[in-house]
Amino acid sequence: MSKTARKKSAKKPPVIVDDELATFAADPELASMFVADGLEHLGTIEQTILRLEKAPGDLSLVNDLFRPFHTVKGNAGVLGIRSVEAFAHKLETLLDLARSGSHPMGQAEIDVVLSAVDTLTIMVRELPARVAGEPHTDLAASCQNILATVDALIAGGSAAPIESVAVPAPQELEGSMAARIDEDSTIKVNTRKLDALVDMVGELVIAQTILADNPALQRPGDDRLSRQMAQIRRITSDIQRDAMSMRMVPIRRTFQKMARLVRDLSKKFDKPADVTLIGEDTELDRKLIEQLTDPLMHMVRNTVDHGIEPGAERLAAGKPETAQIQLRACHRAGGVVVEIADDGAGLDTERILARAVAQAMVPHGSQMSVAEIHQLIFRPGFSTADRVTEVSGRGVGMDVVRRNIQMLRGRIDIQTVRGRGATFTLHLPLTLAIVDGLVLGVGGDRFVIPTPAVRESLRPTAQQIHTTHGRPSVVQVRDRLIPLLHLGELFSIGNARTAITDGTVVIAEDNGREVALVVDEMLGKREVVIRSLGEMFRGVRGIAGGAILGDGRIGLILDTGGLLALASATQPQAAA
Repeated sequence: MSKTARKKSAKKPPVIVDDELATFAADPELASMFVADGLEHLGTIEQTILRLEKAPGDLSLVNDLFRPFHTVKGNAGVLGIRSVEAFAHKLETLLDLARSGSHPMGQAEIDVVLSAVDTLTIMVRELPARVAGEPHTDLAASCQNILATVDALIAGGSAAPIESVAVPAPQELEGSMAARIDEDSTIKVNTRKLDALVDMVGELVIAQTILADNPALQRPGDDRLSRQMAQIRRITSDIQRDAMSMRMVPIRRTFQKMARLVRDLSKKFDKPADVTLIGEDTELDRKLIEQLTDPLMHMVRNTVDHGIEPGAERLAAGKPETAQIQLRACHRAGGVVVEIADDGAGLDTERILARAVAQAMVPHGSQMSVAEIHQLIFRPGFSTADRVTEVSGRGVGMDVVRRNIQMLRGRIDIQTVRGRGATFTLHLPLTLAIVDGLVLGVGGDRFVIPTPAVRESLRPTAQQIHTTHGRPSVVQVRDRLIPLLHLGELFSIGNARTAITDGTVVIAEDNGREVALVVDEMLGKREVVIRSLGEMFRGVRGIAGGAILGDGRIGLILDTGGLLALASATQPQAAA
């Protein structure tokens, strides 16, 4: 059997369970566009309804709600998806009455629209699963409850509160994550094609770098060849920058999810809170945004559950009853900064330390800085909660947050004032595909450390090196003692320099902690394309990936968080 025949025989025809999805299944391209557009419109509706909740008399916002509902209904009708069309039509009827001024939008109306958005999101997102005959969410009871509530509201009666449907994490849908951008000047591209393009541009950059460093092209005397190579370098750099920019998306959608989460949790815990979104148009790599959503959700939950006081306590403390939460994003120093700030109780430093001692995480009587104590909240199993709730209190969450942020090559800083609030600042790279780093030489091997992690470098004197039982353990840099980690010894590099004073010490930092890396030399700064090292090296602590350098060698990309853990593990052995 030919390869083509095997492909044709392996491709199974769609299994259409629902008659209403025949048109949807017959045109996959149109179906994909419907799902993408539908999810985008529903996201707009959710954002608008949260604004309307604060200004229920603003009829312009009601109009902004009506239009996307009408579009979703119309598009569903074109494809014959009657369930979505009928459901959206019922909500459209309620909004039409509201925009005409004959039906005011109260809290019950806002709640039912939000619940309808959740239900419609699941309905639209799971259409491909229904076509394929795969399991999908049973929404019959939810739809019936929402429609009955809408009918009661239209008739002028009261409606019982309805529970929101939990919206599952989005699955990989072709073209479903389009930016909020001008449809007239854009086309939708399958994200897999875009990722493949970025990967190929990365290969082009590597090939260009290897070619530029070829000794045969380094010989002097041929100015024309040098100019041509410089032109190729500029063009390659422009292609790389443009390819990466195509994968950049604004953080707006993620921020809107967090605003909705705060709204739901504040009602659940009876803690009034307003959310302010700043820098929603800040762009970063789509893949990075996907992996950032879960850590942000954990941090927002903790902010509402632990950081914000109940209204009565806030009033007693002279604060407004309604708490203020800010989500901010901006570009800074070649990366992205995301902040979650609140005006709540702030971190209780003494309580955190006492809990850590009680849980045997730190020895009794330990001398720790305030920043080090605050970092204890990221330890696995740590919790200051007196009771376990369905949101938090089990000691899981913040350790996952830090681990996920470290996987993104980022770090978390904490600023807090007791009684006045706290700010958690996430420092992240713009993209996960390229790292701006320093190339370090150790023997014949090469390492790359991301430049944001590097604080300084020095050639230490013998007086700066302190030993424990005859082994170098720390280096003194001004008034700080920083643990030493010799990369040559750590990775068993035989021809590495043994005398620390003959090499260079690079001070790296992660989450307020420092480690002094002993290397032979610093070979310069370079942007490198990150490559996975495969399953065999996935568990190697201190290594985040690899990169092909200009001379064709493999450089290992260092993970500062993992190196700090290794330094902590080796210190007791040195002191034994």
